[in-house]
Amino acid sequence: MATVVTAHGFRRSQVPKGGSHSGVGVGHGGRRNGVVTDRLARSLTPLPEESLPGFVLRLAYRLERSPLRIGELCGLVDQGRLNSLYLRAIPDDVLAVFASVTHLAHEEAERLTLRRFKRVYRPLARVRTNTARIGASASTNWAVNQSSRYCPDCLRGNGSQQESLYGGAWRLQWHLPIVFACLPHRRLLEYLCPDCGLPVNGPTSGRRDLVKNAGMPGQHPAECRNRPGAERSHTVHWRGIPPCPGRLDQRGDGMCARPILQTDDLERLLSLQQRIWRHLNPDPAASSMSGAAESDATYFPDLIAMTHLIKMTWPLGAELLPSSCLVDLVGTHAEPAAALISADRKERRSLSLVGTKAPPSDPDVCGALLLAADTLLGDRQLASLRSRVNPLAREAYRRSPPYAGSVLRKQDISNTLSRAVARRLHGVPTLARHREIRPSHQFRAEDIPAYVPRVWFQRHFAGIVEALPRRDWQTERCLRRAASLRLAELLTGKRWIECAPLLGMPNGSAQSTLLRIGPRLDAAGLWPSFEDAAERVAQDLSGAVFRVNFANRRRLMANWRMRASDWNVMREGLPGLTEHGAHADPRLASICVWSEVTQGEHIYSPTVLELRSLGSTSEARRLGGCAGKFMNVDHDGATLRLRRRLYLYADRLALACDLDREQSIPVDEIVREETESETVPHVRPLVEAYQAELELWRRTVRDGRRGRAARKALRAPSV
Repeated sequence: MATVVTAHGFRRSQVPKGGSHSGVGVGHGGRRNGVVTDRLARSLTPLPEESLPGFVLRLAYRLERSPLRIGELCGLVDQGRLNSLYLRAIPDDVLAVFASVTHLAHEEAERLTLRRFKRVYRPLARVRTNTARIGASASTNWAVNQSSRYCPDCLRGNGSQQESLYGGAWRLQWHLPIVFACLPHRRLLEYLCPDCGLPVNGPTSGRRDLVKNAGMPGQHPAECRNRPGAERSHTVHWRGIPPCPGRLDQRGDGMCARPILQTDDLERLLSLQQRIWRHLNPDPAASSMSGAAESDATYFPDLIAMTHLIKMTWPLGAELLPSSCLVDLVGTHAEPAAALISADRKERRSLSLVGTKAPPSDPDVCGALLLAADTLLGDRQLASLRSRVNPLAREAYRRSPPYAGSVLRKQDISNTLSRAVARRLHGVPTLARHREIRPSHQFRAEDIPAYVPRVWFQRHFAGIVEALPRRDWQTERCLRRAASLRLAELLTGKRWIECAPLLGMPNGSAQSTLLRIGPRLDAAGLWPSFEDAAERVAQDLSGAVFRVNFANRRRLMANWRMRASDWNVMREGLPGLTEHGAHADPRLASICVWSEVTQGEHIYSPTVLELRSLGSTSEARRLGGCAGKFMNVDHDGATLRLRRRLYLYADRLALACDLDREQSIPVDEIVREETESETVPHVRPLVEAYQAELELWRRTVRDGRRGRAARKALRAPSV
């Protein structure tokens, strides 16, 4: 027996000679559990994007049978009910029977279910398909709507013969909570019957069927199937109660008073729905060209997590919405939820929060809430995302730690969002998995100085110092050290104490830096600003054409000391310095030059560390203090000139390290150049400026007057 498809989308069985069309079914269509089922004599071609409940309603109306009877013939009835599980996925054995009985191809029958959205819409994949208990879990996870949303214009049909007779499609995507608007008709969906004011196809007595009141025959697919008396009172038996006469495909005054949205608000919601639709139906060609980005796979989990965060902390998220009308819409749903969450926290008693976790039934409210969540996510760049979501995350953990933890620690949200909302102590995530940073920068750990140069610090971190309520002479030192540790953390994902050896820094220094500066930045709310500044430095390093290998410099300078003869020549023509004991000590020069060449902190120079290892702690402290004052305090006269010479000496020594040449510097040339110079050369803190000099050095004659003049012109002024 063959199936004939007419030009208008009707399907019927071609009965062999001697057969008949009496009744609904003829012939043999399939087998389920050993029982042979009959094929329907007449069927329909599914409409584009049609859902299984909508197809059953239209087919029942065409065959003048109840939806329950059609379900029995198609194998969709379980314990006297149309099984609502089949909306999500139909088991293969049931699907084979259903497709055969209704004259559908296997692919046509399967596309009536939500199974095809599971790959891109993760909440569907998280709900088990072998249990009817979908109420709490499906609602909490935003998997399936408890009731049906609809577009009256779609239900009226497109004017074709099939849709004129049996109505337009009940679209499959209307059963997803994230779908709140009809893009073809540029309007928001409805969810209440305009006559009885009840949700369409809502659950009865806590249980949801594929089609509500499926035993009622003869109703148009676009008719409301509610029985208002039975809905409002569980003591009244539904039999004998007339169904609601409302037609969902017709506009009416009804009982559904909805706020009128401004044109701009409606356009924003429609634009958001368009973006959501693109994520639900990704272009395979575009995906293969760009690669499967993490942000695409985790878009919906991130979006839903932000709706929970907004509800938990309402009204903190009200500023995310562009109009008071949208704020009022979200408030109708979020205010009761926030009050229940606060009561649960305040009274220390267990309350069911299922109602607060479920998505809004009203499409207007749902769209406004999703718009706020989408605005909160933004471009999902870690630094900007953290600055937006961190205040809300902290408040969520304060109001309800269990609820916040269950939402913000889910494994299916993106790694970026997980890091942005992670609870942090002094800027460090409390969970180890949040420390794993995927390296995205082009520089290496060897390119990071152990002590961020002053010019870098002034450019990116000066505002943080000014914002601190209390500052002392150690503040800048700690922040410069912390900035280098943060750069290493960005690159490796390791903790600061693990990054310290990469920078030639003792482990204890990293720990003390964090404990000293961490509480102060936390208390002032400046950790996000600190991390943003470090990220800007990392971007500068990544974009630099030339980078200095500071690790190589530290290695070559580990055993370097200034010779006494060079030190004596360095002090020629500078009377009075020999009378100052510390300034006459060649170890002071070794500390200053080492710090300049390696861009390291003077207290960790080999000279100071050697004294500490020999037990001369007081001498190491005294010498380190003198070196710090010599390098960081403004001087004049002979002391300033001595510092000039040491900086010139350090410039040439740094170049020798980078070119892997002999570390023998002509001190007499340094003295002559400083004496003849009219400018005040200073430390070369900018890697870019130094590398420009390095490139110039390679192109010129090292000992010629032309080379010396070019290097002299490129030297930066004192800062």
